[in-house]
Amino acid sequence: MRLVNELDLSEWERQHAWPSEQALELVRQALQDRQLIDGMDELRAGLLIDIESEVLDPIERGEWRLVRPEADYADWVMPERTFDPKIMELMQNPPVQPSRTPRVFCLRDSATGEPLALHDYIATVDGDTAPRRTDGKGIAHLFTSTGWQQISMKVIGV
Repeated sequence: MRLVNELDLSEWERQHAWPSEQALELVRQALQDRQLIDGMDELRAGLLIDIESEVLDPIERGEWRLVRPEADYADWVMPERTFDPKIMELMQNPPVQPSRTPRVFCLRDSATGEPLALHDYIATVDGDTAPRRTDGKGIAHLFTSTGWQQISMKVIGV
């Protein structure tokens, strides 16, 4: 429940507001039980004297309305669910994706035979060059298409 100034009510809130007599009784009971009501602070801010009878007068006159909780969640309009037929077709029959084959190489120092862990290198796969780095065990992971022609690797700083 919340109190709303009559001037600020939307049509939807107006449809879900308690009648003045019932609102008056519900607010009176909430005040007696010391329950919080949203909007009460705004109502009290406009009063000359902040006493219970002054709070109830604007509700009795219909200047402030008590709105039911369902007004806050029942006015959401759910959009009609429509799906683009082209997208639905793609979802049901996705296009074939190009496959990539993992290639794994262990890069080692030619003098010591130790793996080159976390070492930078430049990989060229079928003419496409990219800087890369080995993992903690000196392993270089490359992914190639199924019809690859040539792989070259240039280790930096050795």
